[in-house]
Amino acid sequence: MRSFLPQYFYALKIKTQKNKKSKKGNNKFEGGKMKRTRRIFIIAFLLCIYTYCCKVDSIPNNIILYGGEQLNIGNFAGISLKIGDKDCDTVLASSEISSLSDSKNKEATVDVKLFDTFNVKEVSVSIIDKTTVVPVGQVSGLKLYTNGVLVVGMSEIKGIDNQKYKPYENSGIEEGDRITKINNEEVTDTNTLINIVNKSKGKNLEIEYVRNNEIKNCNITPIKYGDGSYKLGLWVRDSAAGIGTLTFYEPSTGNFAALGHGITDTDTGKLVEIQNGEFLTTKILSIIKGIKRKSG
Repeated sequence: MRSFLPQYFYALKIKTQKNKKSKKGNNKFEGGKMKRTRRIFIIAFLLCIYTYCCKVDSIPNNIILYGGEQLNIGNFAGISLKIGDKDCDTVLASSEISSLSDSKNKEATVDVKLFDTFNVKEVSVSIIDKTTVVPVGQVSGLKLYTNGVLVVGMSEIKGIDNQKYKPYENSGIEEGDRITKINNEEVTDTNTLINIVNKSKGKNLEIEYVRNNEIKNCNITPIKYGDGSYKLGLWVRDSAAGIGTLTFYEPSTGNFAALGHGITDTDTGKLVEIQNGEFLTTKILSIIKGIKRKSG
């Protein structure tokens, strides 16, 4: 009996120590499990926010629809469309927008709502009528008229006294400038300029011209020429001609479109500002292939 009690108490002590260690291990395991769960929840929450941000960002700021077409951003939980206080998960362009917006402009602002509470984005929606066009693809002649007259050169004038003059000298006007007014009178073409200059009878003229979209003014006194007319010493052009491709036309209105590009004046090398123009019947006689630094 004496030998048994010490062994019994010793075994009980060992068992108690093992139970304490086991509880500590269980507490550590449960604590680690809670941390992992918390991390997974945070990652899932951030991923959800990122997904919604990507969805909202993918919706364009400006949308153009044909009449009767639907504006549909796709089904996405929590995201809806509204015009004013009207719910429009799918907006019909022919009815909803046209009735709620200016019937002439056919434009509306659609609010993108998150959970019908937070306005996360505004989308401008424009409605255009469906149009049928006829493709053409035919080469056509083009005659284009400049806005004003373009100065393409300068030359000396031989007066009635047989002396040579440069009326434009020190005026500041240069090749490539576009004359729009003389003495506050609109200059629409070359003939208008000639008539104004001749009517001046050699009196000083105030000329308004445009250079690099900037309006400038100068004064030039015309010189009387041998034939009795008056000259400024400026070579001007009011039109340009070329060929282009008629792309399509719209039968109900007669409107048409042609593939084109900016036109450069052959003398000044600057872009010509076009005011209006006309199409002409064209017949291609020959084709010259373009080479480097020289157009065909």
